[in-house]
Amino acid sequence: MAPASSSITSVPAIRFMLTGKRLRVRDLEQLVTVCGLVGGISALIHFLQRERGISNVYLGSKGGDFAERLTVAAADSVQAEHGVRALFDRFEASAPTTSFAPRVFGRIAYALHSLDALDALRPRVKALKVSPEDATKFFVDVIAGLLAVVFEASDTNADPAISRALVAMFNFMQGKEFAGQERATAAAGLSAGRFTAAQHHRLLKLIDAQDRSFQIFAQFAEPGLVAQFTQVLDAPERAEFMRLRQAVMAAGPDTDLRGQSSRVWFDQATTRLDAMYAVEERIDADLQDLCAAKLAEARADLDDHDAHLHLPLPEHEQPASSVYVIGEVDQGMIADAAKSGMNVLSTDGISPKLGRSLVDLVQTQFRHLQQVTEELETARLAINERKVIEKAKGLLMTHRGLSEQQAYDLLRKTAMSQNRRIKEVADSIIAMADILIA
Repeated sequence: MAPASSSITSVPAIRFMLTGKRLRVRDLEQLVTVCGLVGGISALIHFLQRERGISNVYLGSKGGDFAERLTVAAADSVQAEHGVRALFDRFEASAPTTSFAPRVFGRIAYALHSLDALDALRPRVKALKVSPEDATKFFVDVIAGLLAVVFEASDTNADPAISRALVAMFNFMQGKEFAGQERATAAAGLSAGRFTAAQHHRLLKLIDAQDRSFQIFAQFAEPGLVAQFTQVLDAPERAEFMRLRQAVMAAGPDTDLRGQSSRVWFDQATTRLDAMYAVEERIDADLQDLCAAKLAEARADLDDHDAHLHLPLPEHEQPASSVYVIGEVDQGMIADAAKSGMNVLSTDGISPKLGRSLVDLVQTQFRHLQQVTEELETARLAINERKVIEKAKGLLMTHRGLSEQQAYDLLRKTAMSQNRRIKEVADSIIAMADILIA
């Protein structure tokens, strides 16, 4: 019996084929919006990183340094935040239906919650009412929440090339965040004239974490981007930064560092981070161009399809069969399949080796972000607990004439005598505020 005609005349087949193409266009349209969101978050994180570092110099110097810079940095962060909030609203209005959308919305909700809390932190920093360590942790938590949005956006299967670009972007942003934390931590120690053991240990971990993140970035980024970033790290102007970093690492904790300027360190680290941000902007621009190109290609494919839908294909253009490869493969099998005209694809549309790497990376990053979520929850609870204790101390100081230390000592002594937590005693004092005032 002769084979059926190669032309596509089945109405259901046509309908399903066109529906698939329309869905791909829709997914790519939503992915363009997501990629725009990633770019906005990148800019906001950059300004928050700068504000964090300036806050640490200001707090470490007891308000002696960077007072004017702090005001400007906070204003820049607020302006960038307004832009990101507008992008969040636009993302919501687009009514995304992709599989990763619910997770992105969840991360956005937490990021907004963290950003809202910054309004309460900034006056405390200005008034020197918070330690450099606590301020750093607060900013780290806010930025981690924003990075979590980027991670969820990168966990998409809409297009393998876009997915790889998003993974590269996320890991570069994460590495730059570790570099920003290094700037802030070292700035606090140098402003104080010495590092605590905890600060010094944290610095070493941050340097190692940067290297790991940038290695993953190099694995998934385009060669031109990797080359540009390598030039940033190896540039002659990095020499002073590396000298200061080596001096800090060699000095160890509790060493007198008053000969090293926190201003010089901050400015050198800032120059390095600004150069990194220039690379990040190019990554974002390339990502935007890639999304636009993929969307244009998908739209053209959909628009051109009707014109050719009913035309029989020449024999040499008959659709080839495909063999899908999962896991380890035999190269001979691939060669034989290719000779016979088969398309050889991995299940994700990219090479099997890179496919496995991408899956492993996403799984690893997902586990990491689960841990980050737990740490953020713990941090939020700790912040709320500190707020309660500070409020109770304030009541005791105001209405019992106690100093801050005396108020805290009274809370602690009462908690020990009643076998309760300090926070529980603080809750009771706040509940009795009317009696105290009377």
